[in-house]
Amino acid sequence: MTTPEARVEPPIAHSTVRRHIEEFVLIVLVVLSGIGVAINDYSPQSALRYWLWMAPTFGVVSIVAAWWRAARRDESVVVALQRQVLHWAAAVGAVYLIYLLQSTGRMANEAAGLAALIVIALSAFLAGVHTDWRLMVLGGILALTALGFAVLEQIIWIVALPAMVIIVIVAAMYIRGSRHAG
Repeated sequence: MTTPEARVEPPIAHSTVRRHIEEFVLIVLVVLSGIGVAINDYSPQSALRYWLWMAPTFGVVSIVAAWWRAARRDESVVVALQRQVLHWAAAVGAVYLIYLLQSTGRMANEAAGLAALIVIALSAFLAGVHTDWRLMVLGGILALTALGFAVLEQIIWIVALPAMVIIVIVAAMYIRGSRHAG
């Protein structure tokens, strides 16, 4: 008589929870990146510190993804981690160089924030090529966010300037009309 084999089922609930956590973290990173661009427009000194913390934050997420992927595929975890550390150290260096250009007057404040976001977007995308496809999606979203901020700033002035002119004209006409009526 044989004994029934114990079946080990994969922890579906655990993988679903982990996937939801990963997706939540990616959404938070997108929101934090948008905040970084806004901070850059109002406080360039704070923006440098912000982006120099954000790049390693993205790096940690990428390193964890690389660790999980290497462990699942029986690859060298140490090699995967070394690659990601070098990858994100280069991203931090690039962000620092952007703000060095900004501090020397070679780059405008607004451009520095967008450039930092583009560096992080590219770094996230390339990290996703090597680790987790969700980081590629995150990089794409961040790139679109940078594009959106760049276009939005132009659209605001295209819409706001004529609106201000119209408001001034309408106010002048109202004031002129009330003087003639009274």
